[in-house]
Amino acid sequence: MSFGVSGYPMWPLSAVGYIFLSAGFWATIARHRMAPFLLAVPILIAACVLAENIAGISPGIDLLLFPEEVGRFGGNDPGRPVANSVATFGFLGLALLAAGRRRGQAWAELANLFASAAFCFGVTSALLLLFVRAGDEMAILRMFVAPLPGSLITVALSTAFLLWRPDAGWTVLLSPGRTRGPLYWLILPLVIALPIMPTLAARWGAGSGPVALPETELLAMLGNVAILGFLLWLSADRFRRQQEELNEVTLALDVAAIALTRPDGEITYWSHGCEQLYGWPAAEAIGRKKYALLHSRHGEGGPAEPPQPTGSAERELIERRCDGTEISVVERTEVHERPDKEPLYVVKMLDISQRVRTESALRLSEARLAAAADAHKISVSHWDVATGRLELSPGSEQRLGFPEGGLSTFDQWFAAVEPEDGREVMAILAAAAAKRDKHISYTYRFRQPDGQIRTIEGSSTCHYDADGTLKTLIGTHVDVTERNEREATSQLQSIIETIPDATVVIDSRGIIRSFSPAAERMFDIGAASAIGRNVSFLMPKAIAAGHDASLERYLETGERHVIGSTRELTARRADGTLFPVELNIGEAWLGKERIFTGVIRDVSDRLAAEQRMSDLNSELAHISRQSAMSELAADLAHELNQPLSATANFLATARILIQRGEDGGRVAELLKLGEEQTLRSGEIIRRLRDFLAKREGEMRVESLEVVVREAVELVLFGTAQFDIQLSYALEPETDTIFADRIQIQQVLVNLLRNAVDALRGQAEGKREIVIGSRLADDMVEISVCDTGPGLPKELTDRLYSRFATTKGGAAMGIGLSISRRIVEAHGGTLTAANRPGGGAVFSFTVPALGELDE
Repeated sequence: MSFGVSGYPMWPLSAVGYIFLSAGFWATIARHRMAPFLLAVPILIAACVLAENIAGISPGIDLLLFPEEVGRFGGNDPGRPVANSVATFGFLGLALLAAGRRRGQAWAELANLFASAAFCFGVTSALLLLFVRAGDEMAILRMFVAPLPGSLITVALSTAFLLWRPDAGWTVLLSPGRTRGPLYWLILPLVIALPIMPTLAARWGAGSGPVALPETELLAMLGNVAILGFLLWLSADRFRRQQEELNEVTLALDVAAIALTRPDGEITYWSHGCEQLYGWPAAEAIGRKKYALLHSRHGEGGPAEPPQPTGSAERELIERRCDGTEISVVERTEVHERPDKEPLYVVKMLDISQRVRTESALRLSEARLAAAADAHKISVSHWDVATGRLELSPGSEQRLGFPEGGLSTFDQWFAAVEPEDGREVMAILAAAAAKRDKHISYTYRFRQPDGQIRTIEGSSTCHYDADGTLKTLIGTHVDVTERNEREATSQLQSIIETIPDATVVIDSRGIIRSFSPAAERMFDIGAASAIGRNVSFLMPKAIAAGHDASLERYLETGERHVIGSTRELTARRADGTLFPVELNIGEAWLGKERIFTGVIRDVSDRLAAEQRMSDLNSELAHISRQSAMSELAADLAHELNQPLSATANFLATARILIQRGEDGGRVAELLKLGEEQTLRSGEIIRRLRDFLAKREGEMRVESLEVVVREAVELVLFGTAQFDIQLSYALEPETDTIFADRIQIQQVLVNLLRNAVDALRGQAEGKREIVIGSRLADDMVEISVCDTGPGLPKELTDRLYSRFATTKGGAAMGIGLSISRRIVEAHGGTLTAANRPGGGAVFSFTVPALGELDE
């Protein structure tokens, strides 16, 4: 197939290559996965033909595949595709494979290069077909001549490809940025050689082709004009596009404040943005030194110089506008090196005056806030809950006694909080997080590294994330230690001034810090004179001598001997007079200072009243004993009469025996018996005298059995006439007591007399008294039981009241009241009850010797 051009038919193998090349083109545009396989066929045909030509193989694959069709033609290697067709298969096939990869601009440019080469081969082949015949001897030219259908297909496919992929076409390849690349040197020969081809075709085809010489030259000229016009159109189009891009860039740059300067700062370009920013028109700015024109200076005041040629630099400057006002700018300089020329400085200015004013106002506000926070000891904190990072405002850590960074985490802060307060703060925070509360408040005690405790009040704002999880806390913390101390001092002073007892506050050195009005009245000295003096001047010399040493010893050891207890001491008034006081001392911390508060009560009146009461009680006890003995006087006379009568009888008998001259031994025995009865009478009188005498109490170790039996002898020596049975139930382990013998005997006498009186109305044989004892914890319980009528109900509630009695006549009713006071003075108790079987039982307790040892 030759479309009427003889000598250059399209061989079957070439037709197959063009068919698969067209099918591969369609598959590449449709992005079909068969595209590589379809394009592989023409590429393999081209490769096989090249291999056959290089190796000199004949016949080739074309004759093997199509022997009948090719065999009708003569010549060398009939049926083998020509070089032009082989180039088309190779270049256009590779162009389509590269376009199908879609891996960047480089592949796109390579694909356009291959397609352009195929286009040139197609056009060249079509032109040469008009002038070169099959019989021509110019074999080189015949190599590039292809059948007209193949040339048309090549031109059509390559043109379609270039129209399909214009993104990396000639307008891109011929851009200024590409002329230095390797592709430029591949394209440039084609561009230079293309206009020469019509001339060569006209030269070689003149006189031998179907077209005459003039027509050939005309066609060559028209071809050159067309090619040159095409190239000029490409150049003009490229120039137009570059100009549009340059105008857009220039417009964009002109809006910004950009200047071009020489290394010495001379302005060569001044944008419209610079005119608006500084007020200097370009005509006046260009040619002048920028930093001199704008009086540029650094923030610290030094003049600004052109930057060093280091590539790029950025700095903040203060510059002067045309109207004299100053603005703050950020100047960024880029240095562009130019071959064989001095560097070009591109300077861009950004007005930051508003930002600088805002930052200045912010810094001033922060400084004021920091000063206010420091004056009021306010700390601002930011706690990131997730990371535990804690940020405190400047000076906060130092005010708390920590170095900078010493409280940079939540754990460090929490370790310094008192454990009890820390748990309370975390409980408040947990409750707020559960409710998603916005604000919380808390108070805690903070321990400084030196051990001092500070009281902190805080409030925080809680921030949560989208899931409601606590994210951050921003809070303020105020040290209220001094405020609390002032409030505590004020409250303490108010209490001191209102309590009726004298109150004196001293420090750890014993110096008086506060002196209440009651103390002024008590010690007869004003507060102004007392405050600042050592408290020892209010004490007798004997006590004052050791006061300071005792205070120092307590501060060193912490052993308490006086603090927290009530002591009765002697105080000294301003005039030197001494008086008894009751002193209570308390200890407290007033901020960082330890203080001691003494509450002093003048007990002169109380001691005087107690003394009068004691005298009255002694008088009553004495009267009670006298009353008891007056009732026992008759029995006492009878009791004394017996030993006296016996003594008289013994003496009379002895006298008779002496007169008779009897044995002296018998007389001596009678005299001894008389002596014993006389001593017995004297002992009875002595006991009576001791019992009735006024005396001071004397606590000492006594035998319970001796005390009881002496009391019994005082009361029951004449009770035989009443037929009273007396028995003892004294436990041996209770025999030793610590008591006043006479006072305990008085209690026993009162109880025994009451028992005897109760038994007088009972029938004979039912009169019984039992005196017993037993251990009750650390006390000895002594009981007196009788079988009388018992205690009447109407007297049970006031049994121990004075002048309460069941006796008639002259009974005073003070015995049990006095007995109860005596027992209580010994630290015991006196109780009375009716016995289940009849009668009454009175019990009282006294200290055992074991309690004394403890």
